[in-house]
Amino acid sequence: MKKFLPRLAVAAAALLSMGAAQAVVIDFDQAINSSFAPFAPLLGHGDEIQTQGFFVDVYSTKAGAAAGDLVGALVDGTDLANMCQGLVCPSNNATRFLAVLNDGVPVIGRLDNTAFKITQLDASFIAASGDVVLPTSLLLRLIGYSGNTQMYSQDFFLPGPAAGAYSFATYSLSAANAAIGITELDIYGFACTTPTTCTRSLDKGQFALDNINAVPEPSEWLLMGLGLFAVGAVVRRRNAA
Repeated sequence: MKKFLPRLAVAAAALLSMGAAQAVVIDFDQAINSSFAPFAPLLGHGDEIQTQGFFVDVYSTKAGAAAGDLVGALVDGTDLANMCQGLVCPSNNATRFLAVLNDGVPVIGRLDNTAFKITQLDASFIAASGDVVLPTSLLLRLIGYSGNTQMYSQDFFLPGPAAGAYSFATYSLSAANAAIGITELDIYGFACTTPTTCTRSLDKGQFALDNINAVPEPSEWLLMGLGLFAVGAVVRRRNAA
C-alpha cells in the first residue's frame, strides 16, 4: 500500500494535467475545416468554420437575412490590399484573422458541446473607407451562455484610428466572467455615432477578432483523477483502521 498510494498520486496528477493542457488559443492560423462555408474565405449568413476543436458560426441579425449574405471573412493579414478593399482593416497583424462585417455576429462553441471559459481576445474596429470615426469607434459586447441561460455580458470600448490606421489590442474579461464556464459565446459590435451612442442599425458595427483564449472546462480526465484520489483515501483509511 505504501508504494501504491504514491503511484496513485502520480497517475492522478498526470490525468489532471491532461485536462489542464487542453487550453487553446483560437488564432485562425491552424487547420480550418470550411466544409460548411462554401465561399470561404468569404463567410455568409449561417456559415460555419471549425478549428482546434471549436466551431465559429457567423450570422446576420438583419430581418430577412438569407444564406450567402456577406457577414465575415477570414483575412490574410499580409494581403490587406486585396482582402480589405473598401475597408480599413487593422494593420498590425500579419497572420490570419476573422473579420466580422455588416453587423454580423460570430457564435463560438466547442464541437463536442462541452463547456469552456474565455479569458481574453484580440480585437480591432474595421471601418468603411472614407468614414469619419470617433475616438471611441465601437462597443464590443461579449455574451456568454450556458445552454439557454445567459451567464454574463461584458462590454469593451475599442478606439478609433491612430494616424488613420487601426490596430489589434488585447481585451481581458473580468476575473469573475473569465471563471464562468459557458457553452456558447456571442459577440456583437455597436458602431459609435456619438460619444454616448453606439448602434447596430447602420451596418457599421464591424470588427476583427484573433487570438481568442479558450479554456475547456475540466474533462472526464479530471473527474477520473479526483475519483482515484478518493478511492486511495478510502483504502488508506481502511488499512489504517
